[in-house]
Amino acid sequence: MAAQKARIISADSHVMEPPEIYEKGLDKRFGNRAPRMMREYLGKKGTFFFSGDQVLKIRQVDEQQRARGTDPAYGYDPVKRLEFLDQAGVEAEVIYATLLSMVMHAANIPENREMCRAACQVFNDWMAEFCSANPKRLLGVGAVTMDDPQWAAGEIERMRKKGLRGVVINTVPPDGCPAYRHDSYTRVWSAAESLDMPVTLHIVTGKVRDFAHVHTKEENEAAPGWMFDLFSEVKAPLANDFIFGGILDRHEKLKLVCSEFEVNWVPAFMWGLDQIEGPFASRVALPHLKMKASDYMRTRVWHGIIDDPFGDQAIPYIGSSQVCWGSDFPHVRSIGTNAQAFVADLFKNLTPADCDKVVGGNTAKVYGV
Repeated sequence: MAAQKARIISADSHVMEPPEIYEKGLDKRFGNRAPRMMREYLGKKGTFFFSGDQVLKIRQVDEQQRARGTDPAYGYDPVKRLEFLDQAGVEAEVIYATLLSMVMHAANIPENREMCRAACQVFNDWMAEFCSANPKRLLGVGAVTMDDPQWAAGEIERMRKKGLRGVVINTVPPDGCPAYRHDSYTRVWSAAESLDMPVTLHIVTGKVRDFAHVHTKEENEAAPGWMFDLFSEVKAPLANDFIFGGILDRHEKLKLVCSEFEVNWVPAFMWGLDQIEGPFASRVALPHLKMKASDYMRTRVWHGIIDDPFGDQAIPYIGSSQVCWGSDFPHVRSIGTNAQAFVADLFKNLTPADCDKVVGGNTAKVYGV
């Protein structure tokens, strides 16, 4: 792999959408609940973004990008973003939101839900415009909150017509909503399946708050625990809903992506699924599945990896065809223009054929590149 350039297609990159896109119109409809910029928070001056329930220090994000030698404009200017891809040796990117992920978390507050749906529509329109600069290289993923399945299914259809390539949903349904295995969500899975819109469970969009955005002594003390909860949140919906809940059996063409959770946990999770069907089967009333429960993780779910140092050990258990590398650009863990060298080193213990799948081939297959 080191001898030639790899075909790199990032399965998980991000825009840094301008906060102002959420203020235009939403503030008049939703008042203080609307996402907005703040110049002071808890008595501290600065540039902050209020999502509806969390607060992010914007200037700190810009400073982190400059420290890595990347221009903050790469996050919101598609022309500059394409220049960056050329410099980094990256063919294309699957691109997610940044600020909207925090807004989706705010859907756990019932009075915020209409606002969150409106914010998703605003972002989906903005993302479609961003990616129109080069739809073959900028593969935009829109978002829906899942408190209203009928609205979500309609918005998936709308964003597909705009050229977006996939959809993020809440990692787990917002507070008070049924579990995803409930029949009320069937229209969502059917829309995504028929339109070939991969469904992504992405970190930060569920019920656990983002540990990286803390401001008080109490929040800092709780943040380490939040991090571990955040990276584990995807396990319950995978097991309860998509696998044992039968979603993947009922929708055989649905593509499910787990993004930014890394892969080192997946072999142990697969072992746990086998335990449920094995030694513990007599204690749990299990549905009849079309295949072994752990095989869904090998054949029906795609798993994102960014910089997991145990990836080369986990991938043989999962299967090289189900793992997709993403840069996480322009976030704190992301690459600069060193993408080729980075993936060559991260996957140096894989065969060249497996490397080709993980760093680009699998993502091309999932998103029809």
